Amino acid sequence: MQTKFYQWWKNHRRLVTIGLFLSLFAFYLRSPFEKDAKVRDTCAKLNSSYQIKGDEALKKLNLKEIKNFNNRELANYYCERYLGIK
Repeated sequence: MQTKFYQWWKNHRRLVTIGLFLSLFAFYLRSPFEKDAKVRDTCAKLNSSYQIKGDEALKKLNLKEIKNFNNRELANYYCERYLGIK
């Protein structure tokens, strides 16, 4: 005796398997673009009208504080290098 679920699985297993594979592949491809968008957004907020402070920018960009450097200058330097400015 076959159950209804088994019969459904037998008819749709290829479609379900391809759908799961495509979903995982899309998530894998999206990850680097998501990080890039996050960094660009943080840099834009930092440079436009002081929407965020240097401490918050360092936290969002995962940077370490350096003695004798202003946090805002450090974050700006990182953003300039990341975006290819100068």
